[in-house]
Amino acid sequence: MRRVAAGLLTASIAAVVALPAMPASARPSTCTRARATIIAVDFGHWGGPVVSGCGVSPDTGYALLHDGGFSTAGTVHDGPGFVCRLGTADFRNGTQFPTAHEDPCVLTPPESAYWSYWTAGMGSNIWSYDRLGVMSDVPVAGGVEFWQFGAKGARPSVSPDQLRARGTANSTPAASPPAAAGSSGSPVAVIAAGALVLVLGGGAGWTVWRRRRAQQ
Repeated sequence: MRRVAAGLLTASIAAVVALPAMPASARPSTCTRARATIIAVDFGHWGGPVVSGCGVSPDTGYALLHDGGFSTAGTVHDGPGFVCRLGTADFRNGTQFPTAHEDPCVLTPPESAYWSYWTAGMGSNIWSYDRLGVMSDVPVAGGVEFWQFGAKGARPSVSPDQLRARGTANSTPAASPPAAAGSSGSPVAVIAAGALVLVLGGGAGWTVWRRRRAQQ
């Protein structure tokens, strides 16, 4: 029994040592209010949130969307430059909207149901409807860009300053310190606790066995 208990202890320690290091939290974003452009998309038409991200020195509004963590799809007629669908991992597991059932995105979407594109320069709290197009627009540091689905002329539901105030928490979370090894709920703590139970249980069994032998 002594050899069994020692073997259990050795195996348990080996299991703990063999655990790979837990990955650190995501590094802090390089986006700052002075250097970056905020990009936000309103999925409210489908009961979703306004999701925000950011990009540092993107060449175009199209690049800014992708830098901010959004996926896009154009139309067959116009190509990727006319954004027909938008998606993000922060809503419905990355599903792009409108769905193919709502709009096949073959022809240019009607003005009654499409993604409108708005911009506000550094320090401005007034939206301007973008007429350059996502491939021609050049985002500016400190600016905000916004996409909203609906009819043409419907102004954004939030202001540029509101988006600046909330930052880009949805897509670029700040790093949090990694949990200390052996902290409550961590894999190391669970396995270490299991090893302790095995060792104590084995030791107790060996003691009982010796007492019974002594009484015989």
